[in-house]
Amino acid sequence: MTADYKGDYQELIDEISELLGAPATLENRNFELIAFGTYDSEGDLDPAALDPVRTRSILTRRSTAAVRRWFEGFGITRATGPVRIPPTPEAGVYRGRICLPVRHRGVVLGYVWLLVDDPGPAEPQLTAAMRVTGRIGALLADEAQHGADLTRELRAVLTAERGWPRDMAVAELRTALGPRAEGPHTMVCVAPWPSADPDDAPSVRTLPGATALCTVPWGAADQCLALLVRLRSADTPTPAVSAATRLLEQA
Repeated sequence: MTADYKGDYQELIDEISELLGAPATLENRNFELIAFGTYDSEGDLDPAALDPVRTRSILTRRSTAAVRRWFEGFGITRATGPVRIPPTPEAGVYRGRICLPVRHRGVVLGYVWLLVDDPGPAEPQLTAAMRVTGRIGALLADEAQHGADLTRELRAVLTAERGWPRDMAVAELRTALGPRAEGPHTMVCVAPWPSADPDDAPSVRTLPGATALCTVPWGAADQCLALLVRLRSADTPTPAVSAATRLLEQA
């Protein structure tokens, strides 16, 4: 996630937590964590809020494929309003949840998850929270468009011919990155990568130091995933190594 959006998401998820009096998390449609907020009437973190599924989501910033399939089985990808999900201890879901689908122009872009106990928030509270998800959806759509622009510019750099075409492509990428273009960067590449579909690539927000990614052809039929990583200094490759490790887990 870029710094331009991080604070906005956190403020909105905190607003929902306060509205509903419940701990909340925001994930994108690939179940990658964007922001989380805790709420407790006594001002202390309720240990029950950290069931295994929630704990893993916060610590690894994403959910497993099995968890994703389980929750999608409740129809959240098609829902336009709150979806109530009962506690299921055998699945690691010790507390009930309410899922608020985050949509923009009819397209689901993410989910707000609330940990609740019966009877849970009243309908007027949920209606107010859904209005906040509309603002989140607009932010996610804007961020997705910005990410698509960066993907296009990075791919242009990697596929441009040497000389002035590449120089122009680099200049366009630098402009698109804005302040994040400053400082040393390096490229991490994983090949072969299993898919050219952008939706199958990990989110930039889950990769340390990442600023842009794209896929480019590799050999006759394969794909390579290329990731532009910003370094703290030229002699400190730690962010790139961490990002490469994360990518190899998904390749």
